[in-house]
Amino acid sequence: MMFLPSPSIHAASVLDIGTDYRIRDISLSKTDYGLTDGQNYPFYYSQRAEAHIGGRFSPNISFMTQFQALGIAGSSTSVTNPAVNPSGDRYPNTNFTPWVQTAYLKASNLYDWPVDLTIGRQPITLGDGLILSDDDLGFTGVRMDSRLPWYDLQANLFTFKTAENVATSGSGIDIYGLELTKPTQNVRYQMSVVTEQDGTGTPYIRPSENASPTSQQFQTLFPGQQYNQIFNFGTTHITRNFIDARVETRLLQGGFLKAEAAIQSGHISRDSSLGTSSAAAMGYSSDVDLGGYAFLISGGLFTRFSKYGPIEIHGLFGIASGDSGGSTDNSFQPSFGHQFDGMERAGFGEYYGATLYNAVPSASYGQTASTPSVSGLPPGVSGIRVIGAGVTTHPTSLLSIGIDYYVYTAEQTSTFSPASSESALGTELDIGAGFAYTTYLSFRATYALFSPGNAYGAFQENATRIMLEAIGHF
Repeated sequence: MMFLPSPSIHAASVLDIGTDYRIRDISLSKTDYGLTDGQNYPFYYSQRAEAHIGGRFSPNISFMTQFQALGIAGSSTSVTNPAVNPSGDRYPNTNFTPWVQTAYLKASNLYDWPVDLTIGRQPITLGDGLILSDDDLGFTGVRMDSRLPWYDLQANLFTFKTAENVATSGSGIDIYGLELTKPTQNVRYQMSVVTEQDGTGTPYIRPSENASPTSQQFQTLFPGQQYNQIFNFGTTHITRNFIDARVETRLLQGGFLKAEAAIQSGHISRDSSLGTSSAAAMGYSSDVDLGGYAFLISGGLFTRFSKYGPIEIHGLFGIASGDSGGSTDNSFQPSFGHQFDGMERAGFGEYYGATLYNAVPSASYGQTASTPSVSGLPPGVSGIRVIGAGVTTHPTSLLSIGIDYYVYTAEQTSTFSPASSESALGTELDIGAGFAYTTYLSFRATYALFSPGNAYGAFQENATRIMLEAIGHF
């Protein structure tokens, strides 16, 4: 919502105030695919509210502050449940108490140079977020955008600090990156380099490592002992480097085509307890090199002339490498890739919400499981290959109806769990409809049916997600 400046404000000033509210009525069933009872969550409310105030008070200086509140309501749900809140502790709180999402200043055309400088807590997404996205959280740091004098190139140089312990030097999480963009009339080329530096001591367990205290190998080597008394998977430092290339084009006849490829490298230094002979007997080491890659291509064709109204046909194929053991962990795992939409997943499939490296967790396949897997995949499984296709039609200018189908396959299966030696993760069918009541209010309804594959073992009951949504913009 825009307001004209009052006479007491400079003529170039503009004040921007607005709010957004989204409420979802969600029902989940069989979230661990029939493995245990009590994994049904019928119709609870998930809500997100955002309010912003900002403005421009001189031709070159602007500011923006935005607040966000996330929460759920329902007697059978809990924000600690990974199926209901897969984002975990990614956001400051989830009790519908407002927190600062963004607060930044932006100086444009510094000294009449083609340079924009943004300072503070700000949003950022590279491309579609394959390797970096703040997911509406906001990262604190400095960003410089510049129009370069060569070949119409645009540069985006940034550094962000996403976590910090001021009592200990070097114990935060820092992100450094550079993005170059070459726009043409119908095609946009992008190249990015991003580095993550994590000194917080975050635990790290390789997908190929059997870190279960109930494993037969552990009980044979260390009978009667507790797992956490012997091994500590805490890290002293994590470095992840990504090189990413992306191209996007709009087709003249109506449609789009996007392709992106990324390569990962880096190193993880873990606690010295993993450098002992006992750890070596279990196949662990205190230092792990990182490798891996990911590739994603998607496209769609659009026509305005059909008996069902305007219609779009779209499809995608994506793949990321997994960890097969050895001295290098080749599981592609960016820490800040695009994964969440508020308290729900954002990815391929309304239920499974897959990226190329993780999916929705549950009480049996998440952080609370006996064999924890923050990826939401069965223990030992890493890397996802996804194929998707769908169609969306617009019978009227206000109504849209769509159907999508996805097939998920593990790129690397478990080397220690027979139940996870299968590569089929499952399939998903999504049916949805949207209705734009006005430009300020819209509604959406979706039904998702996920059929788990053999990678999830003997218990393979279908999971469902029903969602009714209302969104208001003011």
